[in-house]
This record gives sequence, C-alpha cells and structure tokens, in this order.
Amino acid sequence: MNIKLVSTILLLLISFQVAARQNDSAREIAFKPEWNMFMEVAVQSGGDGTEPLPLYNRADGQFYSGIPIRVVGPWAGIDNQTWEDEAKAGGFLKFAAGVEIPLFDQFSLSTAFGYQFDDIEGDLTDGSNGSGFVSMSRRTIDFIGFYNYGRHRFGLGGTYHYQPQIVHKESSAGFSLTSRYNFDDAIGAVLQYDYLVTQNLSFGLRLTEIAYDFSDLSVRYNVGNVSIDANCTGNCKELVSANSFGAHVTYRF
Repeated sequence: MNIKLVSTILLLLISFQVAARQNDSAREIAFKPEWNMFMEVAVQSGGDGTEPLPLYNRADGQFYSGIPIRVVGPWAGIDNQTWEDEAKAGGFLKFAAGVEIPLFDQFSLSTAFGYQFDDIEGDLTDGSNGSGFVSMSRRTIDFIGFYNYGRHRFGLGGTYHYQPQIVHKESSAGFSLTSRYNFDDAIGAVLQYDYLVTQNLSFGLRLTEIAYDFSDLSVRYNVGNVSIDANCTGNCKELVSANSFGAHVTYRF
C-alpha cells in the first residue's frame, strides 16, 4: 500500500481516538436529521494510473500506452532508503464543504462541493537524472441520502466530477516536458458509512465507483533551443477507472 496513504490514515485514526475520549455527556450523541454545515477531509486510494493513457516518448516523438509514470525519492529524508510512488485517478486527498438537510423520520440528505487531487514529485526512474511531477485533480459535487441510527448512519448516493485533469511534467538539464490530459465530466455512485464520535465530529468510510472518458491532451517538449508541440494521434478515447475506497473525518458546525 502507498506510504503516503498509510501515514495519512494513521493520522486520521489517531485524531479519531483523541476525539473519542472527549467528554460530550451534556447531550446524547446521535446522528439527528437536522440542518448542519460541515467540512470534511478524506484520504483514499484506487483507480488506474497512467497506463491506459498515451504517453509522449521523448526519444522518438511517438505516443505509447501501457507505461506507468513513477518517481522515486528519499524515504523520510533518509538518502539510502527510497520510496517509489505513482499517482492514481482515484486518489488521494479530498477537501469538501457542504450542508446536511433533514428529510423525514431518520433520513437526511448531504450535499457537498469538494476538490480532490493526487500529486507526486521526485526523481524519474528512466535514467535521465531528471525530476518528475504528476498531478491528478478534479472538482466534485456529492449528493448522498443517509439513514441515521444512533451513532451510525448509512448512505447511498451519487457524485459528479467536474473537469478531471492530469498534468505531467518532466525536466532535466537538457529538456523540459509538459503534458496536459483532459477528461469529460463524469457521474458515479457512492456508498458510505459514518460513526459519530462527538456530536460535531464523525469518522467514516466511503466507496466510490466512477470512470473518466479521456478526451484530449496537449504536449510541449523543449529540448535545447527547439520547442515541439504535439497532440495525441490515433485512438485517444480511453476509459480510465477512478474507483476509490477511503476514510474521512467530518466536522459539523
């Protein structure tokens, strides 16, 4: 499992344990269908890397699929121990804010606007002695209906991902390369479980099923005093899985 995912989940679990010990005896702790505003941070993993996409080959100026973009770097600042990382379409961090709306009985609706991204940066693994950067990003809109039962709630809904994009950069002493991949907007399904720690703080798990339809890319390759602009040729319509599973912490106010 990805080191950055493991470390972030550990931090979330630690904060969950600390919050669980807070004294909230003044009120009964339970999910209640009522109006609330909330902020949320999530860590998640899953989906495809860059393998389904056409990648520009600096050596011959052609596009090839089936190649993952990976970078390496010192682990925890220790030079003789390295980590290898790859960006995933379903990762990694998500920040969101929204509103909870009471419906009827024990049912409520949650709507949220968010920003999700996965950034990696480090040394290239192709022997060029260069550095690489990959960022997968999108904006999200979630609509999830919940059944509230005491400290627990169970949700099912949908998510809309707006302007998914990948930015890929490589650079060294003799060259620089920037590729931008654009995807069509997408709609997916969400399954979620939350546990209420205090009346304002909850911890949960979320499964998202969604895929992106790759639409186009642009490449700018600078080598020496020459600049090359390239666009994908051939079959550039690929479906990229952005399915994910992750954990989140939500604070209501």
